Parts: sequence; C-alpha cells; structure tokens
Amino acid sequence: MRSHIKWAVLILRDVLSWSAAEVAALLDLSVVAVNSALQRARSHLPADTDSLVQPAEQRQRELLDRYVAAFQNADVDELVAVLTEDARYEMPPFITWFEGNAAIGAFLGPHMRGFGKSPVIRTTANGQPAVALYPATADGQHRLHALHVLTLASHGVDRVVAFMDIDALRRFDLPEQLPTQTP
Repeated sequence: MRSHIKWAVLILRDVLSWSAAEVAALLDLSVVAVNSALQRARSHLPADTDSLVQPAEQRQRELLDRYVAAFQNADVDELVAVLTEDARYEMPPFITWFEGNAAIGAFLGPHMRGFGKSPVIRTTANGQPAVALYPATADGQHRLHALHVLTLASHGVDRVVAFMDIDALRRFDLPEQLPTQTP
C-alpha cells in the first residue's frame, strides 16, 4: 500500500470522522485494509500530541498573540497586518480557499463582527499552534465555532486552516460552550 494512503485514512477517519466503510468505499480498499492503514498512521504520530507547544521563537509568539487579539477585538486591519502578503486561508472540507492577506481580510471582515470580545482557547493541532474561536451567538452564549490551525513564518501567519466541523473538533477535547463572561 502506498504510504500516502495511511495519511489519507487518518484524516478521513480521525479528523473528518468518516466510518471505516465510507473510507474503504472512497479509496477502493477493504475495511480491514483501512483499519490497518489507520493503525500504521497513528503509530507514526508523536506520543504526546495533546500538550500545548508555544512557538519557540519570540517573534512567532508575538504573531500568535496578534492573531488572537485581532479576533478578540474584531480588528480586520490587524488580522490583515499579521498575515503574510501571500497567506492562504482554507476551510476543509469546503473547496473554497483564499490567497493573499487582502482577500482573506475581505472574506473574514464581515464575519469578524461577531468575534469582538470573544474568548479564545489556545491549543495545538498536529504540532502547530491553533486557536479555538468562541463567538457570541444570538442568545449571548459563546459556542465553539472553529479551530484555526496556524502556520507561522518569521514575518507573519502564512497559512490558516479553519476547521468548523464541531463533531470533528470534539476530538480536541475543547468545550463546546464557554461560560458567559460578565463585564
């Protein structure tokens, strides 16, 4: 079996929560082969994938802080400033993606109004810094909306992969709702 198959199986099973039968049908494999590939892929993952790892470089920690602040303050200008000029924003499994900080800002700008003063949980995903976003809903509650996995370059956030499937995000042991904050 080609080595990239195990990673496709891992993503489909552990990230997108597909059943073994669904993955087998898509990849033209048996369920046994899918389960075997999943075991092999998991065996190549680091043993401690749940620990929070801060970026090693001070500049990258600052970029992460600025990214978080941009969402907490609903500051589109700051978001655009912290992204690299050729940054990429993806939202799997949707095929829509945006390239360039201006395009990302234009897309996210109207959506960021709901994020002002919203709590954010910092975590990691696949060894990369990630932030869980909790905008306020119409009833005033702060519910999990997305997990942004960030690729940090020395000069800005180079890539954002925004996972919005709440069922898949349960694997990160994130709360689905945060307590309402009082002013």
